[in-house]
Amino acid sequence: MKKVLISVLLGLAAAAAWLPVQALTKVTIGTSQDPNNGAQILIAQQKGFFRDAGLDAQVRYFPSGGDLMSAFIGGSVQYGSSGSIPVITIRSRPFPLKVIAQMSDISGAQQLIVKKSIDSLDQLQGKKIGLLRGTASEAFYDSIVDSYGFRPGSAQLINMGPTDMTTAFIRGDVDAVVLWEPHSTRARKLGKGKILISGTYGYLGGKAVPKRVYGDHAVLFAAEDTLKKEPATTRSVLAALQKATDFIHDHRAEAIAIMAKVYGLQADEISGILDVNRYTLQLDGQLASDMGKLSAFLLTTKGIARPVSITDLFDPAALKSYRPDLVKIP
Repeated sequence: MKKVLISVLLGLAAAAAWLPVQALTKVTIGTSQDPNNGAQILIAQQKGFFRDAGLDAQVRYFPSGGDLMSAFIGGSVQYGSSGSIPVITIRSRPFPLKVIAQMSDISGAQQLIVKKSIDSLDQLQGKKIGLLRGTASEAFYDSIVDSYGFRPGSAQLINMGPTDMTTAFIRGDVDAVVLWEPHSTRARKLGKGKILISGTYGYLGGKAVPKRVYGDHAVLFAAEDTLKKEPATTRSVLAALQKATDFIHDHRAEAIAIMAKVYGLQADEISGILDVNRYTLQLDGQLASDMGKLSAFLLTTKGIARPVSITDLFDPAALKSYRPDLVKIP
């Protein structure tokens, strides 16, 4: 009897070996190599969550939002994650891009970094301030001027990229920089600086006071054609990213270790970034409102030639079919 049972089991094993294996769906996802835009994508890749969702995901990292958008328009990237401004810019062309989920609220990652001797905005009058025109850096600076009633006076605004800003601040060539994570952390640590104002907090006089003056978000997007032709794939991408979002919240230490290794940052730097960002796929009114304000900023500064309808920018269908509780926009 025992020999018969063994023979049957061996036969079943041999038959199973000939069964067709469920093929994984190939998909290409683009983002930047930083924890603001790509945290969940990195975690999903490293932890095998894309594969668990039935996807053979190729993750491509781009040095800037512009490079990502060029690849997206060219068709070599199906899904992308970036800050709001590149998304609004491409949509305004117009290009049939749709936001299908939020990735993170990165408002707190936008920071005005100053030398430690500076405790107020008035002390920046007549100083040199580095920022990057036409980006979140300039939009955040404008919001500081409006929200805090800052009168820069003879302050000299110097247009420069994030690497040049960091270097200039460390050398003392500028007295303040308007940067975003992780560049702001590097400038602060290496340039003996501190945060004076972030998008969500004010530190004037050395005391942290909650004050949301600026809103920016990383969002997940795809082309309208992709969403129509591949609804199941889109839901699988969302499922993998939601699993990664939960992992960041529930297994913070391991998530920090993974991100620190890949991004080339220290664990305490990643921890600080996670403290100021809110990772969620939720589509909500705050996201829509903040993207509307950034669209108005780009129109005013001629970053876009025509207005973008924020209502038309979103396509919540896939997220609603997967997690209806995460859709909180009309």
